[in-house]
Amino acid sequence: MRRIHSYVFLVLAALAFVACDNYDENDKKFDNVVYLDVAKISEIQLTTFNNITPEVEKPLQVTLAYPESVDVTVSLAVDPSLVATYNARYGTDWPMLDAKYYSLSADKAIVPAGKTVSEIVTLRFQALTGEGEEQIGALPIDATYLVPVRITGASIAQLNGSDVVYYVVKRSSAITVAAQLTDNWIEFPTLDKVSANSLAFNGLTAVTYEAFIYIDDFAKQNAQGSPVNISSVLGVEQYLLLRIGDTNFEREQLQFDGSGSGSAFGKFPGRDVTKKLDTGRWYHVACTYDQETRTVRIFVDGKIQSEATGVGITLQDEKNRINLAMRALYNQWETASDADKPQYEAMGYNKFNDAYQFFIGKSYDDYRPLNGKIAEARVWSVARTPEQIWECMYDVENPKDDPTLLGYWKFNDAKGNTIKDYSRYGNHGVAKYDIVWPNGIEIPIINKTEE
Repeated sequence: MRRIHSYVFLVLAALAFVACDNYDENDKKFDNVVYLDVAKISEIQLTTFNNITPEVEKPLQVTLAYPESVDVTVSLAVDPSLVATYNARYGTDWPMLDAKYYSLSADKAIVPAGKTVSEIVTLRFQALTGEGEEQIGALPIDATYLVPVRITGASIAQLNGSDVVYYVVKRSSAITVAAQLTDNWIEFPTLDKVSANSLAFNGLTAVTYEAFIYIDDFAKQNAQGSPVNISSVLGVEQYLLLRIGDTNFEREQLQFDGSGSGSAFGKFPGRDVTKKLDTGRWYHVACTYDQETRTVRIFVDGKIQSEATGVGITLQDEKNRINLAMRALYNQWETASDADKPQYEAMGYNKFNDAYQFFIGKSYDDYRPLNGKIAEARVWSVARTPEQIWECMYDVENPKDDPTLLGYWKFNDAKGNTIKDYSRYGNHGVAKYDIVWPNGIEIPIINKTEE
């Protein structure tokens, strides 16, 4: 990105102190200017979409450095002439998007007297995936286009560098929707009680966890200043959990904690500085454990990162099955008849009243968040092979047809706080807090076979 003149920073920094109710004329240090709010951070706005998002709306507002005593009218327009400017600056060769695929809700924005922000103007992208099942007229997959929007006129000066925004539009074959889980997590109420939903999560002899993750920050302490050593991905705390970091462990290294009675292989692998993950990029992470083969594996980007054999339980029986919905087992004991309770007590069901439960993005407490984004989370009742992990990172075809796929949360909802389970078991997730659905998501495809 090109450097923005220091004057821009002075203007934008001043906005933090400007409000229409408490603006003081003595704070005026420079002439007033008008700019586009979305250009404050970057003049480039990524707009990726796929078949589940055929329409995309991008809001923008006109903003003043400080209020005026009269209305300020600003003219806006899509300007195809700027495509050449963009391509020359960034070394690209992207064409202008055809006008049938976008519309600007207004060509003028008014900042009322005494205010600093106009009403919202919307750049709407439409018909991106074409018409009908054959998608006639759809944009080509993985082709990139430009839509420059600029301030074309105003009664006061325009802030150079923030009066233009370039929308980079792409119909991607990659995953383009994910949830931001920073300070948030996903719970599964249907796993707390005995039902067809929770039954499949118990009595297992093997497990696979999978997800795409993007770490924004490996937090080292929480808001109270206490140390944070772990980022939780998915699973059950102190039982069978895929996480990043641990006490006296690399903060950025994946760890598969199989401390539970159904696995008993402990914390895997050992500390290894060469196995650190980075912030600011997408990873496909997975882990598998099989009681019969006594094999545990961790995968990164579809390939085995760590592997151990001859680990975990030495004898398979009914008492050491893997149970990911232990609270449902306690509920089963609690509601059983007096005649049936002894058999459940022999299995230890009566001890699961305070059991940890299966979560995505949470484990022991609220201070082990993922601090990043997630998509395509899955749980299987088998140890998936390396070939299966590699070939199916991005999608599972006909998920309801496979009884070993226990949970499949694509995180492609793009709105709301309920995460649909695409498996046959229907254990839909519920976010603890309102989910942020970030724009501009595109998870790179890495498992394509070279032609």
